[in-house]
Parts: sequence; structure tokens; C-alpha cells
Amino acid sequence: MKEIFLFELKYRFRRPATYIYIALMFIIPLLLSVFADSVTAQYTNSPNAIVGILGGMSIISLFFYAAIMGVAVYRDEEHRTAQTYFTYPVSEKNYIIGRFFGSFTIVTLMNIGAVIGAMIGFEMGAFLERPDYGTYTSFNLASYVLPFLYLLTFNAFFIGSLFFCLMTFFKRMSILYLGGIVILILTIVSGQLMSSLETEWLSVYVDPFGETAYGYITKYWTIAELNHNQLSLSGKFAINRLLWLGFGILIFIFTLFKFSYKGFLNTSKKKSAKEGKEEYAPTTYSAKIAQVFDANAQRENLMSLSKIEFLSIVKETVFIILIVMGIIVAGFVTYQSNQIYGTPSLPLTRYMVMQISAGLSLFSVIILVIYAGEAVHRTRQNKTFEFYDALPVRNITLYLSKIISLVGVAVVLTLLNVVVGILYQTFNGFFNYELGMYLTYNFTTIFPTYLMTVLLAFFIHVLVNNKFLGHFIVIIIYIGLPILMTLAFKTSNPLVIFGGTPSGFLSDLNGFGHYLYGQFWLNLYWILLTCILATIGIVFWNRGFLSSAKERLHIAKQRFNGKTLGVLLFFVLAFVSVGAYSYYNLKVLNKLEDSNYGEKLSADAEKKYGKYIDKPHIQIIDLKAFIDIFPDDRRVVAKGEFEVINNFETPIDTLLMEVKFPIADTKITKVVYNGTELQPFLEDEDYRMFIYKLPASLQPEETASLVIETAANTHGFSSDSETAILGDGTFFRDAIFPSFHYERSLMDNGVRKKHGLEILDFLYPPRTDSTALKKNLFNEDGDYLNFEAVISTKKGQTAVAPGTLKKQWEENDRSYFHYKLEDKTDYFFSFVSATYDIEKDFWIAPSGKKVAIEIYHSSKHKWNLDSFIRGIKVALEYNSKNFMEYPYSVIRVIEFPAYSSFAQSFATTIPYSENVGFVADFSKADSYNYVFSVTSHEVAHQWWGHIVTPSKTSGANIISETLAEYTSLMTMKQEYGENGIKTFLKNSLDKYLAGRKFSFKPERTLMDVEVGQHIWYEKGSMIMYDLQDVIGEDVLNSGLKNFLEEFKYNKKGYYPTSEDLYKAIYAVAPDSLKYKVDDGFKEIVLYENRVMDAKTKALDNGKWETTFTVNVQKTYYDDKGREDRIDEKKNLIDIGLFGEDIKTDDGVTIKNPFYFELKWLKPGDNTFTVVTDEKPLKAGVDPYNKLIDRNSDDNLKTVE
Repeated sequence: MKEIFLFELKYRFRRPATYIYIALMFIIPLLLSVFADSVTAQYTNSPNAIVGILGGMSIISLFFYAAIMGVAVYRDEEHRTAQTYFTYPVSEKNYIIGRFFGSFTIVTLMNIGAVIGAMIGFEMGAFLERPDYGTYTSFNLASYVLPFLYLLTFNAFFIGSLFFCLMTFFKRMSILYLGGIVILILTIVSGQLMSSLETEWLSVYVDPFGETAYGYITKYWTIAELNHNQLSLSGKFAINRLLWLGFGILIFIFTLFKFSYKGFLNTSKKKSAKEGKEEYAPTTYSAKIAQVFDANAQRENLMSLSKIEFLSIVKETVFIILIVMGIIVAGFVTYQSNQIYGTPSLPLTRYMVMQISAGLSLFSVIILVIYAGEAVHRTRQNKTFEFYDALPVRNITLYLSKIISLVGVAVVLTLLNVVVGILYQTFNGFFNYELGMYLTYNFTTIFPTYLMTVLLAFFIHVLVNNKFLGHFIVIIIYIGLPILMTLAFKTSNPLVIFGGTPSGFLSDLNGFGHYLYGQFWLNLYWILLTCILATIGIVFWNRGFLSSAKERLHIAKQRFNGKTLGVLLFFVLAFVSVGAYSYYNLKVLNKLEDSNYGEKLSADAEKKYGKYIDKPHIQIIDLKAFIDIFPDDRRVVAKGEFEVINNFETPIDTLLMEVKFPIADTKITKVVYNGTELQPFLEDEDYRMFIYKLPASLQPEETASLVIETAANTHGFSSDSETAILGDGTFFRDAIFPSFHYERSLMDNGVRKKHGLEILDFLYPPRTDSTALKKNLFNEDGDYLNFEAVISTKKGQTAVAPGTLKKQWEENDRSYFHYKLEDKTDYFFSFVSATYDIEKDFWIAPSGKKVAIEIYHSSKHKWNLDSFIRGIKVALEYNSKNFMEYPYSVIRVIEFPAYSSFAQSFATTIPYSENVGFVADFSKADSYNYVFSVTSHEVAHQWWGHIVTPSKTSGANIISETLAEYTSLMTMKQEYGENGIKTFLKNSLDKYLAGRKFSFKPERTLMDVEVGQHIWYEKGSMIMYDLQDVIGEDVLNSGLKNFLEEFKYNKKGYYPTSEDLYKAIYAVAPDSLKYKVDDGFKEIVLYENRVMDAKTKALDNGKWETTFTVNVQKTYYDDKGREDRIDEKKNLIDIGLFGEDIKTDDGVTIKNPFYFELKWLKPGDNTFTVVTDEKPLKAGVDPYNKLIDRNSDDNLKTVE
């Protein structure tokens, strides 16, 4: 055994590949860590960050594990030394142990190299430029040793055992690849399972690498825990690690006891016989090699050999298995991904072509890379190269036949996307297949990627002449280089990232839009580059016995003839031409810059214009907008007639304008102030800043007229989506007009420190800042104002803006629409133009006013319109009854293309992505109708955000988002009952707790929060729901009504703050429950409530007596997530006993309480005895998840 072990080590140390593998395992984590940058408040070299890099190396190193562990025994078969070697006096078990642990030692050295690389990289980052970010902590050896043991070593043993076993018994590389792909599939599946609350527990067991299991146990960790907690073998993570290590041990034991010399030699003979029949001499597909050598004969030879190569792949059993696995995995990933709040979307073709291809693309690329390697190396592997290379055909014929066969495989994999999509649609009862969309998308977007992958992989394998190293290099180019370019150079330039193309998605409204043009040119760019590589590969093609590098170079020079040069020059010239044209479009016409440049530009802009941040500026009080949209040309011309005012205490003598419209070529074409046309005395095109001198200073409370004309034009193609102006589905905001103030854009203090900018403890001014109180949060350029707009668009489209439609007409083959708001609103508008069907309804306000309800939607989307209308009606009713009657006579939902997935509320209008709700499938009984909840949330913004607009101060956004989410929650309670919203509360709890670790700022209390949806929406809504539960819905709403009445339409002359909201609620709360208001708004509080035990017994009178004990703990935390103090007072918390869940008439599962009561619970154990008419099945404390509890799964317990 010792001799075998040492022999294995000596063999490996004599191989140059070993040192290359170790070097790569060292270099990759070195680069990843030296360029690492935390985008959160987490340390860049925190234990969590180190786990991420070292854990990821297990996935990256799969090819190395296969190259070393997979061939340890198979090598004797490959080199035909097994019969001789097995005559030595070495037992079978000693032979296996020596081979296995010799190889495993090499793998361990590779993993040690990864650890050392990460160590050096992080320390280099801290030593060199990274201290500017101020995000490093001191070196801790345990942070590296523990992931090395629990992730790298455990994974290496399991994967190594699997590969060792597969090749020992099957002796086929295809089986080894199959094993590796199964491991990757399990990783993908575990990640998808982790994305759902219902299935995340299962992900722990499915994940072979431990990364998902680690994510599961750290899901609710705070920044402090991520920064300081070391990886430990405990909880679910321990189960995962021991489970997969156990599998590895079992596989190794199986190999150890199953292996025999005789069996190995017998299977070798069978394999050789089988290879002789199957690999390259299938009787049905034998090559017909012409004995003449004219062009026709060469073409016939090429087609014959290509056919053999192609069929040798697609008829292989492993390939067929991989295809079947791909279909299953793609279907599973599509099902999991195609959900919002657990509710699936209808399987529309645009979903299928994108999601199926996303699910299969990496899978397909790996298959192509593997089979490219097999095509290059197969004849040498099965010892048929002497026969094959002796065929009377030219090098170019052999070379191209293999490439053509792989291109054929790429076509098969591309068509697989279509087949899987159609199968998925059919299985789900959806038969509108849109075959043209399938084929167009797959052969303009997916197939070009596969084609360039084939050409790149083939070239790499020809050049490297080491199969596993070749696989690794291709994958690194395909996946690793984009990551490195992003981390090191902060660029996403598609001209330097392999396979890069413009981002863009399909839309039922806009179809393929303008994206195919950019896709074509950039795909052509990369295909031409890989054609250059493939042409170079021809001269390095190895025919006959392997040559040294020097000999190969000499042969390549001999082969490099005039024809090769001509072809190469053609591809080079074409590549340069296409590259130049693409560069012109991306960089010249559309100003593509990397994020480093953008970051520096923002920093320089703040240094130059930061003096204007708090400077008084004009504010709009009246606007008439004239908007001309030209969808076919993708351009907009706008004119704004403004009345402006000086709301501040000092005169204004200059007019600053910043262009913020998201189209590079947006210009201010005319400015007229009080009838006088102005010319800028400062034009700064780099920062899009323009400053004008006013003819006379605008005095406090003085008004003036202002006319601004702008034009936005798109040119060529860009690297981003550019979704503001579209052929069908244009949607842009008031940024078509310039802003009148400067606003800083760099918020991360690490970035600010790097560029020498002031460190910001808060992003917004304090609540006492008198200037900030005169600015609203959403757009400080306007006060409450009158608004009307005249919009024109192409004939056949409908243009929509806030307000009542006053007039509609056609002129010069264009459609015109005139809108006017009936009441004042904040300066926050949108303009939309698309081809719409309109669903109409109405709602009668308490005063008897009729409010029109309109849903503007694609003619393809006729689903769920009733849910939109129902959500609007219930929200209008609830808000009008509790706060103030809806002030307008119309409200609209307007569909916009699926390039973004959100809804946003403007006065009377709610633009709504076609991804969100229009195509939701609520046919499943337990489907959560998020259309109703999202719509009611957006309608609530008409009150919370528009009638009452928050000030531009710290924490003020809760007035808009928290109150809108609270109102949505209350409409859901009204619609479904308290028992029907547990799912929503549970999701809110999950999102808040999981979101805490992603903030780049310390966590603020609700009253101080400035960034973080998880606080505005999820935490805020839970706090408000709990408050209405304990102090009463009517009482809470009375406080909100008082708040609205006090601050509506800026009637006090300043916009409200979060403290104003806090005071309004605090004023109506009973003295005994004011602590709830303080806890919710001013503290960071987490509960740990659980049911300890619950027992029931039958009474003589037929009733049931249940005794159960609940344990309660409330803890206060600081902004870093560290425990501050434990509460020692009683708290008002729900307890209950429940029967079996019941289903409503709609098929929704809800809880069935036998006993439910709010109780004052002391810290620690609380025991209750309750008599019920029926036998309870579960006992609970805070069973509906109204409180923020980090482990809410133990809030319910089965009654014994």
C-alpha cells in the first residue's frame, strides 16, 4: 500500500499538469479575493466572504478532481499496463487504498493552494488599495481552516470517491462526465429549492457542496454575525456535511470491497470489444472515403466523416441520458423560477423561450465543451488514432468534420429549448405555442452562443492537448473571466466579455423590439473571433503520434500556407470591421463606460457641484406638458410650460439644470424665462449640467414663467436595455424635463472615502432641517401643482398621462390625447404609449361621485382583469372610508413591457409590468392573489405618497411605503379574513430577516430607515399590522386620518417627517400600549417565542382540556445586529389552539382556531389550561407571525 501510495505521488509530481492544476487553484482565489469588494456593511474578508470563495472553489475544481481522482485506476487500463501491474504481490485493497489516497493527497494540496491563494489575496487587498474602503478586519486563521475542512476537504472526498468509483468500474469518460453533471444538477436543484419557503428545508439535503446548506443556516444572520461567526459543524449544515461525507465513505468502501483484478481485466476486455464496435466503426455509419481527391470527393469525405462524428455523439447512451436529464431539470427550474409569492405565471411562449434557455444554457455549454474535448482526444483515448489519422483525407477535412458534427450537436441542443418549452406548455394545458418566437429567439440569441462555444472549445483543446485542463480553461473563459472583469475592472463591456451581447428581454407588448439588431452585430463579433481561433487551430491539429511543443510549432509553420493566411486575413478584417462598428455604437453613440469611470464621474461631479445640494432652487407649481412620442424612430420631443416659485427664504439668481433622462442623446433645446430666451453660461456635457443666469433674481414667494424644450434620440444599439422609448410600450417619467437641483449619487461610504468625499452617517438631512422640510422626497423640483398634458404618438397607439382625458383626436396621421388633473398633486408623473385594449368599470364614492376604472392591457393578456378591478375597488373603498375620499374621477392600471418587473403609482395612473399579474395563473386553489395585494398597495399610494408626500428627510419614506403596505394588508384582511393572510405575514417576516445582511449601511430603526425595502415594506407592514391588532384598527386609522388631514397637499407649508407620523400614532395609542409604538418605530426588536409542550385530555362532558406552555423572549439589538438588552416586562402576544386547516369556497387553505386570545405574557415560560369543544391539533404562540421572530417555525406545536 505504501509503495502504491508513493508511486502515485511520484507519478503526479512528474506530470506538468499537476503543477498547472495547483497553480490555477492558487491563482483563482487569489484574484477573486484581491479584487473582492463588499457591497454591504460586511467586511470584505469576513468569515462569510471567505466561505463564499473557498466553497465556490469546490465547484470550479470539479474538472481537476476528475483529472486526478477519476483516472487513478483507469490509467492502468489506458496505458495497457494493468495485466503486468496486477502480477505484483499487492493485494487488491492495498492497491485501491494506495491509488485513492495518493490521488486524494494531490487534491488536498490543490485545496491548500486555494486556501493560501485566498489568504494572500485578502491580505494583499488590505495592504494595497483596499484600505480606502475601510471594510477589512484582522486576519483570523480559523476563517480559512474551517472552510478548508468542512467544504473543500469534505467535498473533495465525496466527489473524489464518486469519480474514483465510476472510472474504476465503468472505465468510460462519458460516465465520469455524467457523474459530474449530476453533481451540478443537484447544486442547481438545491438552489431552486432554497428559493421557496415551502421547500428550502429540502435544499439542505440535496446540496452536495454544502453552499446551499450554509446559506440556509446563515439566512437570517445579521451583519455582525456574518462578520464574526466562524463556520461550525452544527445544525442543518452539520447534517448536510456529514450526509455527503457519509456518501463518500460508503462509495469508497463499496469500491474497496467490490474491486478485483479479475473483474477489472474482464471488463477491460469487454470494454475494448464494445469500443471496437461502437466508437468509430459503427456498421451502419461507416465512412465512405473516396479514392479520388478532387473537390467533390473532399466534400463527400467531409460529409461522411461529419456524419460519423455527429452520430457517435447523439446516439451515445450517455448523451441521451444527459438530454433527458436536461429536459427534467429545465422543467423544474422553469416551474420554480416562474413564480411570484409562490404563484406560477402562465407558460407564455416569451417566458418559455427565456426561462427554458436560461435553465438549459449552462447545461448545454458544458455538454458542448465536454464533447469538443472528446472529439479532439477520443481517438487517442481509445487507441484508434493510428487508423483514423491514416485515412486518405486532408487535415482540413478531419478538422472540419469534427467541428461540423459539434455544430450539429449545438443545433440539437438549440432545438431542445424549443421542444422542452412546447412540452412544458402542453403539460400545463397551454397551446398557444408561437413557434416563430421560439425559433427566432433560439437561433438569434442561443445558437450563436453555442456556436462560439464550440469553436472556442475546439481551439483550446487542440492547443492545450490536455482534456481536463482544456475543459477548465474554456469554462474559466466563459464564466470566470466575466466575473474577474467585473471585479477587477468594473466593466460589463460586451466587447471584452466573451459572448457579451446587449441586455434585453422579450415582451408581448414590444416583441423583440430593437434588441435583435445589437444581438446580431455582437454575436457576429464574437463568432468571427472564434473563427479566427478555429483557423489558427487548423495548423496546430495533431495528426499521428503526439509531438512536443517545439515540434508542433514547427509543423504549424509548415502548414501555414497562402490559403490559410487568406482565410485568416478575411476573418481578421471582418472581426476588426464589426468590432469597430460595434465600438462606434456602444462607446461613441451611447457613451458606454465601465463602473469605475461612472464612479469617478459621480465623485468629480459632487466635488464640482456639491455646493448646490442644499442651495435654494425654483419649484414648479403649474405644468402644461407637450409630449411628442415617435415609437418607430425611438425618439421624444417635449415642451414644458411651467409656473415656478421661490419657496425659500433667500433670492434665487441662477437656474441649474441637470439632464437625468436615461437616453444618452438627450438635449435641452430651448429655455425661456419670463419671455426671455436664456443661454447657459456653463455647459458641462460630461456631467450633463447646465447653469443659466436669471435676468433678475427670483424673490421669496415670487413666481415666474418658464418654458423648457427637450429632445431625446436613440442611435444604433447600446449595451443596456434602453427601455424608456420603445416601438410599442414606451414608458418614461418626468425626467424628460431637466432637474433644477443637484443631488449626490454616491451613497456607499467606502466609495466616498476612496474618492475623498465626505462620509455620510445619514443619506438625507435630519428631520429638523428647515430647508429639507420644504422639499418632497420624490422630486424636490416641484411643490403641489396643477398638471395637464397633451401627448401625441403614432396612429394606433394610446398615450396615457395622469389626469382625466379631456380630448382625443387624430392629426397628420398621429393620435393626440389631452389629460388634465382635477386636483393638485406632487411633481411625479409618467407618460406611456402602446397598443392597448381597455377594460372599463367604475366605483361609486361615498359622496356619490362616479370614479372610472380603466385597465390598459395588451390584447394578448385578458387574464386577471377582474383581480385588478377588485383590488382597485376595495382599496378605493377602504382608503376613502378611513382617511379621505379619493379626489379624482378616474384611476388606471397601464401595462408596460416586461423589461422591468414592478408597479408604480402616479396620480390617477399605475404603470404595471406585464410580468407582474397580467399573466399570473391563479387556477391553483391555494394560489396567493398577489395582483389584488400589489394593486391595493399601489392604489393606497394615491393617499400615502401623493395626497400626503414625505419630506426629503431621514426616515420619511415610511410615510409612503409602510403606510401603503399597511393599507394593502388591511384590504387583504378585509377580503380574506385574518386567517387568510398568514402566508403574506410569513413572507414579510422572511424577507425582512433575510434582507438585513444585504444593507450597505448599519440597520436603522423604522423611524430612521433610509435604504432597505425589507424595512419599509416588510418590517413596516408587520409593525403596523401588529399595532392595529393590539390597539384596534379603528383607533390606529383615526391617528392616520389625523396625520393625513394635518399634512395633505403640504397645507402646513412643509412636508411631514417620520416623527410626525410617529407622533400621530403615539397620540391615539393607550398608555399601556405606547411601548408597542416605541418598539416599532424607535427600536430594533426581535422575539424568540416558542411552544414548549402541549397536552390535551378528554373530559367527561365531551370537551377537551389542553395544557400548553409557551416561552417568550424579546431582545433589543443595535444597528450592527448585536444584542443590546433583553426585555424583562410583559408583552401582549397571541396564543391559540387550532384544529385541522380548512379550505374556503375559493379553495384557499386557512387556519381553524378553536381558541385564540391576546395575552400579557411574561418573559420565560407561561402555562395555560384551556377547555375547547373539539380536540385541538396544534397549540401556538404568535401563530400568525405578527411579531418579528427569527425562528417562527417553533411557534406551533402538535398537541399530544
